[in-house]
Amino acid sequence: MKWFGCVIGLLMATVVGVPAQTRVAGYVDPTIGSRGPGHVFTGPSMPFGMMKPGPDVGRNDTNPGWAAEGEVNGFSQTHVSGTGGGAKYGNILVQPITGEFSPDVNISSPRTKELQQLGRYRVHLDRFGVDVDLTSSERAAIYTFDYHGGASPGLVIDVQHCLSSSARNGEDQRTIGSAVEIVSAHEFQGSTTVEGGWNKQVRPYTVYFAAMTDADAQSYGTVRGTQSARSGRVSRAVGGERNLAWLQFPKESERVHFKIGISFVSVAQARSNLLREIPLFDSEQVHRDAIAAWNRGLGKLTFEGASDEQMTMLYTALYHTMLMPVDRTGENPLWPSTEPYYDDFYAIWDTYRTSSPLLTLVAPARVSGMLQSLLDTYEHDGWLPDARTGNSNGRTQGGSNAEIMLADAASKDLPGIDWQRALKAAVHDAEDTPRDQLMQGRGGVEEWKTLGYVSVEGVDRSGSKQMEYAADDYAVAVLAAKTGNATLRKKYLLRSGQWEKLWNPDLADGGFRGFIQPRHRDGTWYEPFTALSSCTWGGDTFYEGNSWTYSFFVPQDERAVMEKMGGADAFVRRLDAFFAVPGRYDVGNEPGFLDPYLYLWAGRQDRTAATISHLLRQNFRPTPAGLPGNDDSGAMSAWWLLGMLGFYPNAGQDVYLIGSPQIPVSRITLGNGKQFTVRAEGLSERNLYIASATLNGAPLHRGWFRHRELMQGGTLLLRMTDHAVHWDDGEPPPSVSPR
Repeated sequence: MKWFGCVIGLLMATVVGVPAQTRVAGYVDPTIGSRGPGHVFTGPSMPFGMMKPGPDVGRNDTNPGWAAEGEVNGFSQTHVSGTGGGAKYGNILVQPITGEFSPDVNISSPRTKELQQLGRYRVHLDRFGVDVDLTSSERAAIYTFDYHGGASPGLVIDVQHCLSSSARNGEDQRTIGSAVEIVSAHEFQGSTTVEGGWNKQVRPYTVYFAAMTDADAQSYGTVRGTQSARSGRVSRAVGGERNLAWLQFPKESERVHFKIGISFVSVAQARSNLLREIPLFDSEQVHRDAIAAWNRGLGKLTFEGASDEQMTMLYTALYHTMLMPVDRTGENPLWPSTEPYYDDFYAIWDTYRTSSPLLTLVAPARVSGMLQSLLDTYEHDGWLPDARTGNSNGRTQGGSNAEIMLADAASKDLPGIDWQRALKAAVHDAEDTPRDQLMQGRGGVEEWKTLGYVSVEGVDRSGSKQMEYAADDYAVAVLAAKTGNATLRKKYLLRSGQWEKLWNPDLADGGFRGFIQPRHRDGTWYEPFTALSSCTWGGDTFYEGNSWTYSFFVPQDERAVMEKMGGADAFVRRLDAFFAVPGRYDVGNEPGFLDPYLYLWAGRQDRTAATISHLLRQNFRPTPAGLPGNDDSGAMSAWWLLGMLGFYPNAGQDVYLIGSPQIPVSRITLGNGKQFTVRAEGLSERNLYIASATLNGAPLHRGWFRHRELMQGGTLLLRMTDHAVHWDDGEPPPSVSPR
């Protein structure tokens, strides 16, 4: 891929108004994580952009649309990135064709000459001999179709199409209505209305579109259901019946430009988005604008001493964190509001741990807008989302983790948030019984309040939910402290300790005793059970983890966990065994993200340095299959990137935990205009341990620092060595429990 970086690097030199040191977009490789479990979107997009056009390939059931194998079914305008589970979006499919159109023609095509670049996708459709090039703005896209003199160049616009993953677990998407209108020989509009998908939404979403070509069609028509092609200008369909428009251009139309705008509000707004963002049929200008926008966003991080391979991975990882959620301000069809509106939180359960805290450093205004949007959703929809897509909450994977995202911002004094409203929303999650625990709030919250735990009879995945509810209550306490409410702070700090209700001191595994174990409503332990028991949706134990993982998951009080496990030395031995034995630790799922840093509570930063270095180096590659798990809206990429920087946030707190930097010099341009630098002096493949540390010239004897220290700017200097050194002999990271 070196040639790719060179080509885009040359393009960077032509970008007007972008300082040389921020021309970093050329390092991004959208194919990283596109195969295997990564599921990243590979088409063009703007930072947090609503428009995500790209090919839908093969079985039509992959969330990013693209797949390594299969024919191109066409190009739809909406996708998500990095997600697993049932498919979502894939709306308004367009496909260039050659030859006389027939409703029975197969418009899918084998592909060659595929090229995926930042802000651009190109491919050759072998069946039709057409080259396709596409790029996008925030809410519109422009396609170039090169027909190369093929017979009867044409275009199909399929408004019935959506991605669907069949009826597995009830996660299939279904089109319930669609419309297409040929306004003139070069202008087209319509809509599609869809329900279902990964979040099992009952309230449908509608995507409207307006599109134009720079060549007039010489013939056109519509097809609905099983009817033959006809020359009518308007077609409306109910249910999932086929509904499309077809166009045939004059034979001399060797190149046709097609531009399309979308909206979640109306056709008129889709047309306005299109004409405002892409007034001309100039795809090169649209691409230049996209590259400039990415340079501005990605340029908040700069590096010295990184290899080309590392630079590619670093900027691609940051790019992944800026694909979702998407900014739909002004595109909320459900209620009028002057607040920002973001959608496709998919899901906060994933992103609160890594990508949200990372964006708080490099794009704080975005995070402020996201939180304002979440609170506005609470005011109008009744609940803070734990996930939200298609203008509908769901699915809740564990706790009500928007609280942790809010607490993280509160502890870091992020501006622009009404903290009283935030506390009100968080208390609502913590106290009120949801109508549907899959979509909102905390299932089993009445048991949480009365028994002090949630039982296997009360909720599914009760073990993992128990541990998350405790962390969520700590977040509510942080918000109470922010607003000066001492009574609520005390209440929720006490409830944050209820994780202990599932601690079974007699459960043993691998030579260690004491683990988290689910309980029945009558207080008895759930059986049969082992420390490796885990589950997915509908199970009884732990979601995307096991008791080894969740027994460590007390980010608010790791000191108490350490005491439960027998003290510092026993805690370290158990962590060593956790990472050493296959099947216990899973680097590919979010519940284990904090675990390599837990050694710091025992004063063993050297073990954190060794463990995180090994995990980063062994599990991530600059290849299409280079991610060890779902990227989950950038959460996995952000975990790797933070590890490379050398510090990791304990989400919901103002604390950063020091790991082992993998880059000699990393600089963050902060929202306040200052720079924070991490300098790893003497770093090499062998020198992964820290010998000593200073922060702005003052000796640092703790393996962590606070957000206010980072925001002052300056330098964290870490002197690296090839052997373990006990330099972190100061205070351990904070815990709720007194020392």
